[in-house]
Amino acid sequence: MILSESDLKRRTIVSYSIMELVDMYRNGQIATREMNQLRIRSIKNYLLENALTKQIYLPPLVANRRQGSLAIKEATQLMIIDGTQRIAALAQLEDSILKALKKDEEKVKQAYKLDSLMKDSSIAVQVFDGLTEAEESQLYLDLNLKGKKVALSKRISFDSRNNLNVITNQVLHTHQALKTAGVELEKRSINRPANKNLLSLSQLRQIIGIFMTGRLYANIEEKVASCPLSNSEYISLIHLYFNELFGMFQPEQMGDYTKCMLASYPLFVAVALYANDKMENQHIEQRKLLISTRLSKLKAVDWSPANPIWREFKGTYKGRPSLFQLSNDKHNIKAMVRWLYTL
Repeated sequence: MILSESDLKRRTIVSYSIMELVDMYRNGQIATREMNQLRIRSIKNYLLENALTKQIYLPPLVANRRQGSLAIKEATQLMIIDGTQRIAALAQLEDSILKALKKDEEKVKQAYKLDSLMKDSSIAVQVFDGLTEAEESQLYLDLNLKGKKVALSKRISFDSRNNLNVITNQVLHTHQALKTAGVELEKRSINRPANKNLLSLSQLRQIIGIFMTGRLYANIEEKVASCPLSNSEYISLIHLYFNELFGMFQPEQMGDYTKCMLASYPLFVAVALYANDKMENQHIEQRKLLISTRLSKLKAVDWSPANPIWREFKGTYKGRPSLFQLSNDKHNIKAMVRWLYTL
């Protein structure tokens, strides 16, 4: 690993047991950056949920020796440059394990297994020798800003643990009419009217998140850890939903903003929220019936951009040719959901 000026500093790789790191942290020998409790909770859940299979992967921590020797395990004061949330999660695991022991049988098994793993496991730490605070900050930025993130399309294709990604991947590859309507895989948003794909991959995942939670969340991955239905049941619901939609308007033209207002993402979200309103905890058959009933009421809607009803909602004229585009804010979406209930 080449780190410009930092590369000239002495460094080594040290293997610490989890318990050694936790003890050092609690004794004040390990200093950390600002913590994000939401991220810490996510790491703890990851550790618990994968304890039984032992499929836990934690990348090496990166630290700077501020006091002591660079010799193996003789640094008396470490500053964590990359891995603050991991250290904090490990330090908080004891409480998480105790809470899990009070829950269902599966959680109890996970807790006992994770407790055993933590006592027998080690983690690598790349320790730099005597970086200045300015160099610590620069290295932190380099590690977190310059590293290439995994593309959303790859996460959805290869993620076998996150149910939202698994379901999105299945729907993407199995619903033929959705393929015809088009899903933009490269861009997170769609520039209308030039791009005639119905949804971006990110938007499709958010729509599927509505089926799992009943709400629209920006950080949807954190909200779908526990859902009442199985993956196959959600997939059947989403297939039914798209079948009903494409029964109202041809999939070849639904993403064309000059022909169909369902190409407007705020309106598409409103329809999904309407179809799933107050149903996230209902039985699968009841949900199917309600989705079909609700969407059947929309068949008489004139979805063309010329319909004056769209101007009753918040929006502006944009683009060439100038088209009325609905505002993508929660109040506007809620107003459209209320309107859908009047049909």
